[in-house]
Amino acid sequence: MKGNAGIKSILKISIVLLIIAALGYSGYTYFHIQQSGKHAAEVLSKMENIIPNLGVDTGMSKGLGRDPLPVISIDQIDIAGCIEVPSINLMAPVTAEGYEEEGFATIAGGSPVKGNFKLTGGRDDVFRKLSKAKPGDTVAFTDVDGIRYNYRVLTQFHLKEWDEADNDLMLCYKTDDNTEFVLGCMYAE
Repeated sequence: MKGNAGIKSILKISIVLLIIAALGYSGYTYFHIQQSGKHAAEVLSKMENIIPNLGVDTGMSKGLGRDPLPVISIDQIDIAGCIEVPSINLMAPVTAEGYEEEGFATIAGGSPVKGNFKLTGGRDDVFRKLSKAKPGDTVAFTDVDGIRYNYRVLTQFHLKEWDEADNDLMLCYKTDDNTEFVLGCMYAE
C-alpha cells in the first residue's frame, strides 16, 4: 500500500506542476500580446497625427498611389500604412516589406497599386480576429500619403503552398508550419 500512496503523491504533484506551468504560459502569452498591442496602438496614435485621412473613408481606391509604397519611420520602425477591417474592429499599422514587428501587419509582397498585395501578421496578436471577417465586409489600406485603397472580402481559405490566386489583397497568418489562413479581398468598386 505504501508504494501506491507514493505513486499517488507523485501524480498529484505532477498534476499541480502541470497546471502551474500552463497558467504561467497563459499569463506570459497574455502579457506578451498586451505589450505588442500596446506598442502598435502607440504607433497608430502617432500615425493619426502624420497621415492625412487615416481612418476616414475618402472613397479612393485602386491604383492611385505610388509604387513602390513610400514609408515613414516611427519609433525606428518603417511604416508603409494602416490596415482596417471595421467589422472586426481591426486597425493596425503595416510595416514595410521585410520588417516584422509583433502587433503589426507586414507587407509580404505585391502592392495596392499593382495588386496581389499580401499582408501577414500574427495569429495571436494583430490578426487574432481575422477569421471572423465575412464575405462582403469592407477592408481598407491607407498608405502614408493618405491614399486609401478600398476592398471587399471575397473568401477565406487555407493554403499549403503559396498561390497568389485572383485576389487584390490577401491578409494572412500561419496556422502551422505548412499552412496559412488567408482572407482574400478584391478592390471595391
